[in-house]
Amino acid sequence: MASRDWKEVYRRVKSKPVFMKEGRPSSALFKDSKGVSVDRDAGRNLNDIIVDEERLHALYNGGMNEEEIKEKGEELKAIISLTDEQCDSVEVCVIPDPIAGENENHAVIQKSKTEIQLSKSQARNLAKMSTIVKNYA
Repeated sequence: MASRDWKEVYRRVKSKPVFMKEGRPSSALFKDSKGVSVDRDAGRNLNDIIVDEERLHALYNGGMNEEEIKEKGEELKAIISLTDEQCDSVEVCVIPDPIAGENENHAVIQKSKTEIQLSKSQARNLAKMSTIVKNYA
């Protein structure tokens, strides 16, 4: 197995109601036909990761005002994390996918190296195991 430059991955949770149920991330947060977008810790400390996640959230919503962000469910609700052991336990692949000039730590979580969308059980288990590291509610 190739060496990893991460021990945890982080995902921003938007305010769309489907992403959080009873104060916890839902399996919907891990269902994406293009792969689940995350950021690797890459040896950074938690405070730096949170600041960078907030920067990325602002960058990707830069064309909208506060009202539009709220209406579209794009407000930042939380930042969650998963460890490499948790990802391994449900047999998902974390594939580095840096975005030049924007996010060198970007990665995608996939079902396997050849299949993108996670199974229902993988998504459900990742939601259960995830830890909320910052809550904006």
